Amino acid sequence: MSVFSPDVEQLKRAASAGDSAAQYALGRRLLTLPPFDLSEGLKWAQRAANQGSAEASRFLAVLTAAGIGAKHNLDSALDHMQRAVEGGDRPAQAELSLLAGEAQLASGIADARATASQPWSALRNSGDVARWLDLPKPRVISTSPRIALMEGFISPAICDWLIALGRPRLKRAQTYDPATGDLRYESARSNSTAQIMLADLDLVLAFVRARIAALTGLRLDGFEDSMILHYATGEQFLPHYDFLDVSFPGYANDVARHGQRVVTLLIYLNDDYDGGETAFPTLGRSFKGAKGDALFFWNVTPDGAGDKRSFHAGTPPTRGEKWLFSQWIRYRAP
Repeated sequence: MSVFSPDVEQLKRAASAGDSAAQYALGRRLLTLPPFDLSEGLKWAQRAANQGSAEASRFLAVLTAAGIGAKHNLDSALDHMQRAVEGGDRPAQAELSLLAGEAQLASGIADARATASQPWSALRNSGDVARWLDLPKPRVISTSPRIALMEGFISPAICDWLIALGRPRLKRAQTYDPATGDLRYESARSNSTAQIMLADLDLVLAFVRARIAALTGLRLDGFEDSMILHYATGEQFLPHYDFLDVSFPGYANDVARHGQRVVTLLIYLNDDYDGGETAFPTLGRSFKGAKGDALFFWNVTPDGAGDKRSFHAGTPPTRGEKWLFSQWIRYRAP
């Protein structure tokens, strides 16, 4: 039975009869496609994993690491992932290898050229969760607006992994219409973007998101879908704000539902290009990180108002192509 079968009732019948493939397919569908049902989706994915579905165990690992439908816990996520890799799931094997620092092995597994020479439990245990989340203080670049830089935030191998994740999903980037909140194409933005939704999220990205939460001190439940940005030579995103101006009805409705977009975090995924700085015209300053560096800035002032000094732009590369990881983070007061 296809994981992408459109007949939910058929999936439910097969899942209820004990078909683990149908249980996983039903759980995945309920969690990733409307109408969503997180509790039911998680229940069916767990049943499939309990019956030995390696795919379901990998999916549970991602959910647990991301805190979606399950309590966020990276150690528990690695336990799920170990079951997936021992069940023969090659994507899980590649992801676990990369998180263990075995980039060459991860690449070989992804290309079906290699297998692990040590027990999977050894790779699972080499993933030091405490070290992953224990970060030094970032270097403050500006106090108004609040901008900070963390050098070497992720490894070059993880940068390459994220580029590969985004490349096949790239589409021309859009912006939000302030009157309606709908997406639209605009001449001010000519680059491409890949939106990584739950259906495409993997454990490597889920761990990166957890590291971002540790760096910024903000909760994972405020994270929007992660984006991989691509700028070909000459492409740009003209100066703009990332906070949502609630004087516009489309933005006001969005903020009421989801909270204000308080932080923007960018990870530079490559550095073999000229130009392409992240510019802050009001400050008269531009930044260009090395591969793996993270730049993040607050779009609001300490009292929560939109910070007009956060006006920024993605300037065009003059040679080569630029890849960025972008994470917007929301906050809504309890």
